[in-house]
Amino acid sequence: MENSDLIKEVLTAMINISGRKTNKGHAAFVMDISLKKLSSKYDFLKNIEIIDTRFLENADPISVVSDVDSVPPDEIGKAIQEIITTVDETLGKEAGYFFIKEISRNIKDNYHSTMSEMGIDLSLMQLEREIKEMEKRINTSRKIDE
Repeated sequence: MENSDLIKEVLTAMINISGRKTNKGHAAFVMDISLKKLSSKYDFLKNIEIIDTRFLENADPISVVSDVDSVPPDEIGKAIQEIITTVDETLGKEAGYFFIKEISRNIKDNYHSTMSEMGIDLSLMQLEREIKEMEKRINTSRKIDE
């Protein structure tokens, strides 16, 4: 499986999920901002273009240049994890509590094994997110009690 196919699949799923919870334009904007933010760390992200397709018929919202296919898989894995985390944090409550779990459900089965080989564990990422949320609630309740 090519890196470009995997990235396109994950980003498309993320835009579709966040687009249902906000709107497609906002989802595309958040994805674009997140990629630009991370492109200083992962140079190959500059080869990905996010297109707001609300007013275009049959247009694909993600354009990935094939240069991405030459990037080592572990680097792609790290970038995908950071993209998911960044978009989730940027959207905040708009993403929904089970945003990462929804990504996992919306990605075709054949992509999961490739992601696993790259070190991406969406179940673990969801668990980490839930723990962070629980810690926030505990800290908030402690501050209220003080």
